[in-house]
Amino acid sequence: MLSATVKRGSVSRIVSHLGSVQVVTTLKNTVDKVATEYGIAELRGATIRESATRLIAIAHPDHRGRLRHEAHELGFV
Repeated sequence: MLSATVKRGSVSRIVSHLGSVQVVTTLKNTVDKVATEYGIAELRGATIRESATRLIAIAHPDHRGRLRHEAHELGFV
């Protein structure tokens, strides 16, 4: 469970990719669900396309368009 944004909605916690200095401590294949105040994304067994679409759906509405565009540019959707 996490809030969809930080800094009063100006920064999305759901991002299309991580920067070079950001660290991940959980493997993508071990994440079952991600929940925000906008819903729950079921990720276990999902393809990259399905995961991206489900995560965008639970992002803050102000950030969904940008996330869709970035996911398309990266070839995720």
